[in-house]
Amino acid sequence: MTDDWVTDRDRRTYRTVSRIGFVAAPAMFFLPLLVPMFCVGYQSWPVICMTAVFAVLVSASSFAAMASTPPDDRPGKHQLWAIPVAVFALLPGAVLSSGLYLTIVSLLSQAAATAPG
Repeated sequence: MTDDWVTDRDRRTYRTVSRIGFVAAPAMFFLPLLVPMFCVGYQSWPVICMTAVFAVLVSASSFAAMASTPPDDRPGKHQLWAIPVAVFALLPGAVLSSGLYLTIVSLLSQAAATAPG
């Protein structure tokens, strides 16, 4: 095995992981929004799942950057910026996720309260 073969295999793996992250993130954000339609009241796990999306997007971006590093460069250096950015992204992600989820729960509760019958 040559170093070029290993490097190409690693970059292909980084590309695959980043694509999975970019596809999974929207599903992780929007699918939990269906929970209030089937469960009564507030559930905490959908907000946690929706908040984690922001860290997944940062990680997927890091893997995409690792896949496109030049052959003479070290792809692992992208983890140096990705880890703190992912942790920092969780705070606005939590605010956005909980705000959106609580808005939907509130709207569905109001609709159920005013529904005839």
